[in-house]
Amino acid sequence: MWLETVVLVSKNGYDARLRRMLKVRSLLRNESPGCARSWVGESANTAGTFLLQALYENEDAIGVAMRSVSELDEKDGGLEVVLNGPPLVGIFVVDAEDF
Repeated sequence: MWLETVVLVSKNGYDARLRRMLKVRSLLRNESPGCARSWVGESANTAGTFLLQALYENEDAIGVAMRSVSELDEKDGGLEVVLNGPPLVGIFVVDAEDF
């Protein structure tokens, strides 16, 4: 399985907007074929810091989900306008037995 992990920090005053945008992107991932689960978390001690994660069956499923997200980015302008710098992105291979 493949785990996508993204850490993002919002600009001051944009926490609620970024949260909404991430929730929609997580929903798109969840509806994408090959995505086992996607979720958004918010830091308990640092305002404006968010975690977006998704678990995929294989590498191809990530590409399918990313195409859906790219289409949304074109419609709503993407996340960059509300971010306080570039996101930290990682893709990890994990054993399905660990879940």
